[in-house]
Amino acid sequence: MTGELTVERCDIAIKSIELQLCRVETCGAGEGFAKEATEIQNIQIGEGDVCRNFPIPIHMVFPRLFTCPTLTTNSFKIGFELNLIVIFEDDHLVMETFDIQLVRPK
Repeated sequence: MTGELTVERCDIAIKSIELQLCRVETCGAGEGFAKEATEIQNIQIGEGDVCRNFPIPIHMVFPRLFTCPTLTTNSFKIGFELNLIVIFEDDHLVMETFDIQLVRPK
């Protein structure tokens, strides 16, 4: 996965910016569903108080043994989430979660 992240404005000093890839498995039936998330990979894309209005490049290679195409059936689902985590100097943490769909190219 490639891209870039730009911090446009932040009033508090940033300590770290991380990207976390999680595998989410959901299974169940009529009684309900159970959902379990497992961290697959965590990379730090920014350390210290990053420059504002400066694009930070993102390059994340998905590990072959822990990822697969997104799969959905009536009683089972394998999906993936990407968490963008910003940790501030006072150790306050802000996280945004993005659902992503992995597909196998033909």
